[in-house]
Amino acid sequence: MANDFKKAVQSSIGTSGSMTSLYTVPGSKTSILIELDLCNKTNGSVQCTAILSHGGSTDINIVKNVPVPAGSTLKVISGQKIVAEAADVVKVYSSSASSVDAILSILEDVNS
Repeated sequence: MANDFKKAVQSSIGTSGSMTSLYTVPGSKTSILIELDLCNKTNGSVQCTAILSHGGSTDINIVKNVPVPAGSTLKVISGQKIVAEAADVVKVYSSSASSVDAILSILEDVNS
């Protein structure tokens, strides 16, 4: 197995109460989530939530309803690492439509 550095990006997150899927771990692989940055590109504060959906039935909060001031970036995962297994999904939510850009850095296909 080769370790591959990847990124997942999504612009303009935040639509009427729904989570946006940012990254899904490929089948039969394990990934390390290295850093997740959420940038508020609006002129007002927003609240952001990021979850790891495990096995399609269990949603684990990474952060929940964290305020991100106007024009600021929140480092959700920085310094620590999160192990994600096959079919796990990282999802992001913002309280305001089209307000947040997200960048997730990943080390994919690690030996488990």
